[in-house]
Amino acid sequence: MPPPVLLATASYDRTIRFWEAPSGICIRTLNFQDSQVNCLCTSPDKAFLAAAGHKHIRLYDISASSQVPASAIEAHTSNVTALVYFTDGKYLMSASEDGLIKVWDTRTMVCKRKFVVKAPVNTLALHPDQTTVLCGDQSGRLSVWMMKKDECVQELVPEGDVGIRSIAVSQVKEDLACAANNSGEVFVLSLAKDDQGLPRLSLTHTFKAHNKYILKCALSPDSKLLATCSADYTVGLWFTSVNDDPAISPWSCYRSLQSHLRWVWDCAFSGDGNFLVTASSDSTGKLWDIAKGTDAVTFNGHHKPVTCIVVDDRPNPNDTQS
Repeated sequence: MPPPVLLATASYDRTIRFWEAPSGICIRTLNFQDSQVNCLCTSPDKAFLAAAGHKHIRLYDISASSQVPASAIEAHTSNVTALVYFTDGKYLMSASEDGLIKVWDTRTMVCKRKFVVKAPVNTLALHPDQTTVLCGDQSGRLSVWMMKKDECVQELVPEGDVGIRSIAVSQVKEDLACAANNSGEVFVLSLAKDDQGLPRLSLTHTFKAHNKYILKCALSPDSKLLATCSADYTVGLWFTSVNDDPAISPWSCYRSLQSHLRWVWDCAFSGDGNFLVTASSDSTGKLWDIAKGTDAVTFNGHHKPVTCIVVDDRPNPNDTQS
């Protein structure tokens, strides 16, 4: 059975480490073998961990003790940069520097759909409607893809040819999304439906979050905070427009988290939004108490940059069955 809190980090040292969140003790290590790990995500039932690196995607049975993945494929011809599960767990979406987005049947790991993007893809996000896909590429373009149409329905270039590094889509306010780029800008986006029912992406606000690359942006579960991870070694926490307090100015800085000694590559909120976990080139992960602005736990064990992280503290499916 998966642990109540699944917390895993992956690194350029070609390992994936599972951690006990309160203590920072490593409880399991997987060897990824032939490349660094670029991204991680868990299946909706918490049964599998999907990991991707250079070309390959591997699915690991979280409850098993074996180093051998349950499935392994050469999915792309270059670095895989993003992985997203659909909520039913039947499909997994991947994006790559080879300019392709692919949708995989998780039972067979056969590609069911393929979208051709015009540039290396850095990031993608799946809208809660499970049919709208947002992607950001190295040419600076945001694009909207419709699963039902198998085509791109809109493109938006918010700041010239500056690469889009990360996209976050709200799970509670369906028309809110954020994107971040290599120059440290955050783009606040509205994703509303037009008269034909097609999603239309529009830029509503822009702000400078960092003076160097933003490597990841993430919305809290209630979408009241946006976290931005940067090459300036810090994590910014920003109030969003989803706040009832009139004293809070939307998109103003709540606080800066400062303790990492190198680039901060990735972050993930806990399910209650009270904690943030980060991954850094200083070879560590950290668990932050957001209200206090302090790092409560440091995860030591990797010996090269930690590039990605996953946190899943949803109840295990078997625990919720009567």
